[in-house]
Amino acid sequence: MTTIAWDGRTLAGDRRGNAGGMAYELGKLRRTADGRLLGFSGDIGVGMLMLDWLDRGGARPPQQDTDRWATVLEITPDGACWCHGRDSRWRIEQPFFAIGSGRDFALAAMALGRSAAEAVDLAARFDTGTGNGVDALALAEAPALRVAA
Repeated sequence: MTTIAWDGRTLAGDRRGNAGGMAYELGKLRRTADGRLLGFSGDIGVGMLMLDWLDRGGARPPQQDTDRWATVLEITPDGACWCHGRDSRWRIEQPFFAIGSGRDFALAAMALGRSAAEAVDLAARFDTGTGNGVDALALAEAPALRVAA
C-alpha cells in the first residue's frame, strides 16, 4: 500500500505503486500554492483525485467506495495535521503520525526519535507495500514540536 509519515516538521512518503502485482515508482506527496503539504495512501487513482480536490479547496471530496479508497494527510502551514478519510476529516493531536501499510513501523521509528524520512525508509525494510525510495517535504517554517506530558 504505502507509508506516509509526519514528524511535526516534515512529511515523507515512499514511491512504490502497485497495479496487478507489478510494482512501479510514483510520487505521493504534494506542496500546494498556499504552503500546505499533502500525502496519500491507498488507491492511486482515488489518491490523486483527493490531492487534486484538496489542492483546489473543493467543498465535497471525491466519491470513494469500499473497493477503491484513499486516505490523505494534510499539513497546514502552521503545522496542524489533518487526516482525510472516505467520508470524514479529523485533526491529529499527536506530535507525529503515519498512515498506510507500513505505519506501525514508521510510528515506532519516530517514537524512537527518527525523522519522518528515516521512518519511511525503515518501514520499507519490513513492509512489502513500501519502497522505491523516499520523498520528503518540509514546512517553510517548521513550528516547534508539541511534546505530550
